[in-house]
Amino acid sequence: MLPARAYTQLAAGGGDRETARLLGRAQRSKRLLLLRMVHDAIGEDPAVLGRLPAPAVAWELLTRAQRADAAAFDAVLMHPSTGVWASGLLRRLRGVSAGDVPLWVEAGHLHTLAAAAAIRAGTDFEIKVPVRDGRCVHLPSLGTVSFPGDLPQDGRQEQGPGLAGVRRAGGSVAVITPRLSCVLLPDDVGAEARGWRPTPAVRATAGTREWSVGLDDTDPYGPFIRGREVPRLSPQRLRSWRSLLAGAWEMLSRDQPELAGSLAETMRSLVPLAPAVRGEPYSATSPESYGSAMVGLPRTPTSLAVALVHEFQHVKLGALLDLASLCRRHGEEVLYAPWRTDPRPAAGMLQGVYAHVGITAFWRGRRLTAPEGAASLAHFEFALWREGTLRAIDDLDSGDELTDLGRDFVAQMRAVVAPWCEESVPEREAADARLLAQDHRAMWRLRNTEPPADAVEKLARAWAAGREGPRAGAPELAASAIRAEVLPGEQSHRARLVKSRWRDPDEFAWWSGRPERSGAPAADVALVEGEYAAAALGYPEEVRQRPEASSPWVGLGLALAGLGEERAAAALLARPELVRAVWLHDDSRTGSGAGASPVSLAEWLGAAG
Repeated sequence: MLPARAYTQLAAGGGDRETARLLGRAQRSKRLLLLRMVHDAIGEDPAVLGRLPAPAVAWELLTRAQRADAAAFDAVLMHPSTGVWASGLLRRLRGVSAGDVPLWVEAGHLHTLAAAAAIRAGTDFEIKVPVRDGRCVHLPSLGTVSFPGDLPQDGRQEQGPGLAGVRRAGGSVAVITPRLSCVLLPDDVGAEARGWRPTPAVRATAGTREWSVGLDDTDPYGPFIRGREVPRLSPQRLRSWRSLLAGAWEMLSRDQPELAGSLAETMRSLVPLAPAVRGEPYSATSPESYGSAMVGLPRTPTSLAVALVHEFQHVKLGALLDLASLCRRHGEEVLYAPWRTDPRPAAGMLQGVYAHVGITAFWRGRRLTAPEGAASLAHFEFALWREGTLRAIDDLDSGDELTDLGRDFVAQMRAVVAPWCEESVPEREAADARLLAQDHRAMWRLRNTEPPADAVEKLARAWAAGREGPRAGAPELAASAIRAEVLPGEQSHRARLVKSRWRDPDEFAWWSGRPERSGAPAADVALVEGEYAAAALGYPEEVRQRPEASSPWVGLGLALAGLGEERAAAALLARPELVRAVWLHDDSRTGSGAGASPVSLAEWLGAAG
């Protein structure tokens, strides 16, 4: 169990280096258990190893490596891909999942782990290991042996899996390839040699603080999400990663030294993905890959710093959840998260909230240290995420899926975030943050909620007949049902423009000078420029032309809010799905309200408050 001090630090979104070490020790116990479970599961049916030696051979070598050098053994045991491999293999052996790679190759990775641990420990050995694609052997935490000169005479590039021998004797490590050629590893396995490429590593320093992290671009078990290809790093791409990591580390070490210390203690590797075509880089973590994250190449050190904080929060919470239960069950996907377009269950919401407590804390510190010209971005991001995170905390706490410990955990997060919402932020940045938050929530409602059909019909008839609008608490204003993707996803051009104003001012300036090329409707451009009257005139026409769309309805609500038309704006922003459904109903189209405007319908519904 964690000491109370460590739990309190984590519940507040933080955690010092000692707390990180405690989580790491717990994860080490988990990895040892997984490794034993793999060994025993293979032992129940040794035939799954094919021509490879029995699991006891690999186990004996692992034991010798641990006795010779415990730190070397732990470097392989705690390498993030070891957890991904062990968990995935256990699922296959139990018949829970299938895979494209032959089972004997995946089971034989146990032998590859043993070879890597023995190399690190300086132990003499000889063992057979699988060659996944017939062309290379990846030694986890060390690097990759390639056999480019070992192809068949006909020049075919694709080969099936095979066997290779790995041997260490007298200080030299040799890998005997499937076609009986030999690759010798250099004495310094961190140096390149013919047929040998060490895992790229980055050593970032900032004052006395240092972080050493590998870039796992060839480990077959590094990427834990299918469909996310990991391109091998070119020299130019590697230089980009090193530069960005150096900048991000300097920023974190200066602005959040405690977080930087615990991050360096925990994060052993990154799986480097291709750069994002647009927007922020993709990033992800997995509880099976403790100490790692998949991250797309960002454009700036600041973007990378945010991604690292985001994913490190997930890593910490995932490790805590292995020790304590914070949610009673998975639950239904009914909660609104300001950072997602789909409804979330309580467990997923808890992860998102915890990540955004860290992100908000990052921007809070960054706005005090950012150089001139960059502080506005920090103010905007801080204003955006503090409000959204606090609201998400309250929504999460209002349900019944948290355990008593989970409720205490959430309460401690709230105690941290709530005072941040009282801090001063420049009005322009705060206004754009409010607009973006309102836009996201209303677009989410249109996409994921559906008003009761009988209520829509009753309201449509009343509206068409020219009767008085519903009063507060009327049955026809019953809450909408949450159903994921009632409407297809739709881009909000105005949200993209608002974000670019702060995140990429050069791009925003370019679009501002060429509004016709932005792809955004004229009403969206007017709204972003603060021309609310023009926007309020443009959106109704869009509604008439595309009444089934989502964006014009929400844009109209935002424009009316800017003009102070509170009743209509409230209806369009709080219940846009209801306004849209009533407008589209046949009775509304054929009755006396058919010639009225969307604004008058919103005003009519908004009278109920």
